[in-house]
Amino acid sequence: MKRIFILVSAISVVSSSYAYYGRSSSFELPGWLTFMGLVMIIWGILEIILFFKIWGMTNDIKEMKKDHFNEIFFESKGEMANYLRKNLVIGNMEKVKRVLLKNFMDNVERGYRELPAYVSVKDDNGKEKYINIEERNLNESITPYVDNLILQYGKIGEEVPVYIKRMKTFRDYYKLFVKEELTVKLKKQK
Repeated sequence: MKRIFILVSAISVVSSSYAYYGRSSSFELPGWLTFMGLVMIIWGILEIILFFKIWGMTNDIKEMKKDHFNEIFFESKGEMANYLRKNLVIGNMEKVKRVLLKNFMDNVERGYRELPAYVSVKDDNGKEKYINIEERNLNESITPYVDNLILQYGKIGEEVPVYIKRMKTFRDYYKLFVKEELTVKLKKQK
C-alpha cells in the first residue's frame, strides 16, 4: 500500500512536467527531461536505502552462521573463558568440549606454521642454499598441546578422546585431521 501511494504521488507531481509552457524569453527544460530527472533522483534514493538494508542483513547472516554452524570466534582468551564459564554453568558440555577441541586444533596448526620451513646451509663452494625441512618438522613433538588439552578437560571433569591422547607429533595430528579420510569400511553381510 505504501508503494502504491508513493508511486501515485510521484506520478501526480511529475505529470505536470509533461506540460510545456515555453516562453520565448526564458529557458525551460522539456517535460520529459524533467520527468527523467525526477525518476533518476527517486531511483538513486531507493538504491541508497537498498544498500543500507543489504549491509544490515550481512550482520544477520553472520549471526545465523555462528548459531547454525557453531563457528565461534573470540577476540581474546578472556572472552573465551567467559563463554566457557557460561556454558559450564548452563550445562552445555558439548559446546565447552567443542570450543576446547577447536582451540587445541588452532594452537597445533599455529605452532606448525611458526616452525621454519627452510634452513640455510652452505654447500662445498660456499654458496648458500635452502633446504626444505617440512618433513623433519612433522616429527616435532606436540606433547605440550596435548597435555594442555588434558589439563583443560580435567578441569571440567571430562576425558580427552583416546585418538588425541595418542598423538605425539605433528605427523600424528595431520595424519588424523588432514591427510587421511576418516572412513569406516562396513563388513558385507551374507
